[in-house]
Amino acid sequence: MSTHIYLTRHGETVWNTKNLMQGWKNSPLTGKGIEQAKQLSQRLSDIPLHAIYSSTSDRAVTTAEIIKGERPLNVIKMDALREISFGSWEGKTFDENEKKTPEEWLSFWETPHLFSNDTVEPFVTVQERVVKTINNIVEEHPFETVCIVSHSIALKLLMDHFENNSLENLWSSPAIPSTSLTLVKVNRKSSEILFKYDTTHMRE
Repeated sequence: MSTHIYLTRHGETVWNTKNLMQGWKNSPLTGKGIEQAKQLSQRLSDIPLHAIYSSTSDRAVTTAEIIKGERPLNVIKMDALREISFGSWEGKTFDENEKKTPEEWLSFWETPHLFSNDTVEPFVTVQERVVKTINNIVEEHPFETVCIVSHSIALKLLMDHFENNSLENLWSSPAIPSTSLTLVKVNRKSSEILFKYDTTHMRE
């Protein structure tokens, strides 16, 4: 009763290029981001997708709609697939947040398993909501293939779940590239990562 899940991150946004933290706030895709989504759509054009799910953030929805192409599907939007909420850090640069809350900023990157901030959503909370949502999607689509468009940290936490990695090692791997592709085979008892963060479809 396995489900094949294609996971991807939205295309590049304006705020990505300015090192502004997005979280639950929105920033439009750049021209490059739109082109990235088009290249991924072409990569997936021959894949018989039964459903496409997306975070409710505009950057993810736009990416999902481009991936959908001419398929007779509606993109299913879910709040639970959104990025971590950065709270008071949202809309500010990395440097601004480091200067304003240096200890918490250091903990965010150096000791994520101990990180705590009054406005930033806990990593554990993000992981729990994303994993629960994926499990529900698997239950809804036995023997089917779906695509899910989400965000960098949300996807990192999901992959850590699949790979049984501890939160302490959250940043031990590189950032997930925009519109890179991951394929996971999931059922009630187990999961198998067939490939991850593949970018062979992307051209400059």
